[in-house]
Amino acid sequence: MTRIVEANNTSSKKNPRRRRFIKASTIFVIVMLSYSVLHFLVMWVGVNFNSILLSFKSYNRNGTYSWLSGPNFFENFQLIFEGIKLDVDFRRSMLTSSLAYFIVSCFVTLPIALIFSYFIFKKILANGFFKVIFFLPSIIPLIILTTIYTITVGNNGPVGQLLDLMGIQSANLFVTPKSTEIMTWIFCVWAGIGYDVILLTAGMSRIPRDILESCKMDGVPSFKEFIRIVIPLTWSTITTLFVFGMMSVFTVFLQPFYLGANQKEMWTIGTHIFFESKSNRALNAPAALGLFYSLIGAPIIVGTRSLLNKFFGEVSY
Repeated sequence: MTRIVEANNTSSKKNPRRRRFIKASTIFVIVMLSYSVLHFLVMWVGVNFNSILLSFKSYNRNGTYSWLSGPNFFENFQLIFEGIKLDVDFRRSMLTSSLAYFIVSCFVTLPIALIFSYFIFKKILANGFFKVIFFLPSIIPLIILTTIYTITVGNNGPVGQLLDLMGIQSANLFVTPKSTEIMTWIFCVWAGIGYDVILLTAGMSRIPRDILESCKMDGVPSFKEFIRIVIPLTWSTITTLFVFGMMSVFTVFLQPFYLGANQKEMWTIGTHIFFESKSNRALNAPAALGLFYSLIGAPIIVGTRSLLNKFFGEVSY
């Protein structure tokens, strides 16, 4: 035993390069993680914390903000309720448009992505090619993606020419608010599938092969394997993506902005806050509006997640 310990100590002394390599790799990991942590602290924690503070401040003519006090402490929130009373039709249209993206994300994009993920997981023909095709929209900037989309379905695009041959006037697809909104929904499905497929295939790849081999030996059909094995074992990933889809009610704003231009009928909650921030130097009202919707949405999202977690018990493997 003593000889083994001495041999280990001797080998560690004779390998200074290995220790230097471990030290260098540790420094590399710390540096790379520090950038991500710093970005999160500044761009998420800092921005959101500052928005909460702005909700309880008033804007001064000299460009500064001062704290509200006394009976006027909730003045920004009182203005929100007064605005709701004054423009009921716009608020109803904005809420309807926002809820539409929740339906598109959770009940259209997610099921389609789940099916495609299963096909890729089962290693169908050219599954690597499909992985790349689904992944590309997730890394291309949104402004470029929307431009490609409008050109493709436009008059001179391949999809636009095909639609013209079918008797559908592609020139009218982005004219009226209703048609533009439908085309925006289709875009969100097309652009959102890739992100869901990446996470779902990663979740499915964790399923032990022994379970799948047992299903194959027992002659379980693919449909039953998908419903009774794959979905329950990847339910935590599905629940996470469903919650992300619910958050699209508040986070989707650039898609209607890029595709719908200034069509106010397409505005979502996020688009409304975005334009409020752009059109006015005072950011206290948009900040209060964002906090107001967050206080409404957070309990609903947390409650939905708790409910979904009860469908299937946690599986550790």
